[in-house]
Amino acid sequence: MINKPAWVECNASLYQYNTFRFDYAAEYLAVVESDAQLIEALAWAQANQLVITCLGGGSNLLLQGDVVGLVIINRIQALEVTVEGDDTLVHFGAGMVWHDCVQWAVSESLWGIENLALIPGTAGAAPVQNIGAYGVELKDVLETVRVVDCLTGELATFDAPACQFAYRESRFKHEWKTRYIIVGITLRLTRKGAPTLGYGGLSKLLTDTASLAEVFATVCHVRQSKLPDPTKLANAGSFFKNPIVSQECYEALKANYADVVAFAHGEQWKLAAGWLNERAGWKGHRQGNVGVYDKQALVLVNYADRKADGLRQLEADIQHSIKQRFGVVLEREPVLLGD
Repeated sequence: MINKPAWVECNASLYQYNTFRFDYAAEYLAVVESDAQLIEALAWAQANQLVITCLGGGSNLLLQGDVVGLVIINRIQALEVTVEGDDTLVHFGAGMVWHDCVQWAVSESLWGIENLALIPGTAGAAPVQNIGAYGVELKDVLETVRVVDCLTGELATFDAPACQFAYRESRFKHEWKTRYIIVGITLRLTRKGAPTLGYGGLSKLLTDTASLAEVFATVCHVRQSKLPDPTKLANAGSFFKNPIVSQECYEALKANYADVVAFAHGEQWKLAAGWLNERAGWKGHRQGNVGVYDKQALVLVNYADRKADGLRQLEADIQHSIKQRFGVVLEREPVLLGD
């Protein structure tokens, strides 16, 4: 083993680095605050043939065991602004808290990400699953993603099309998962925006003339009324993806459940996973020290467990229930990590 940097810890707890608050250990742990420090950590890991895992806020993560190799906690900070007419290009460091980025944009009268307020996690994690809420997705405003190549230690930049964004998907979740670590993102925001209100009931609360501050405040209010604060009740936000089904499947559901909540998705339909769970009786359900949040059936919560076994069982039970009742397969949204 080549001597490790002094700031790399051994057998370090990951309890504070995942919002489910499961207590597993990283074989090695490095909290990095700059591109240079990240590149140094990667070089050390490569020299010692260690598996590399990078985490942001740990809010889209289901940790289920100890993690071998080097776990990198990305805390890189940056804020760079370039004005292009009515548009403004804003570069955020990957370690910045995402909601702080949204708040900053609103304070600067920049439209584009106000609907994404209060999504937990960091700016660097946002492109990985193409975060989205209330009819807006990150891909709608993303210009470029800045990365470090884990194999070469070199910096590179990808534009949005190269990332192949889809619903909660990108190449960073698949073939780029172990190849690149995001160090920053650049968004194209504008001072001449308008509210996006066509999804999630915002049109019932706001008019087309609503200000940027009003949209932001309303999104925050709606999310806070339905979703638990992960600093107070351990959770990873929406646990299941909204399933996308065929026209035939949707019509069959509609025939049996007139109140089914669904949205057109091209020639298919996107079902509300929260509605499926609630209709199946899971809302507010408690199973040992884990359960389903009583205000939003899409959110699984951890009351007191230190390990993930109970939550994994609850996940399996819900998936089986939904498949049996509706013929629909629910997919987990948080990334599984450990053992």
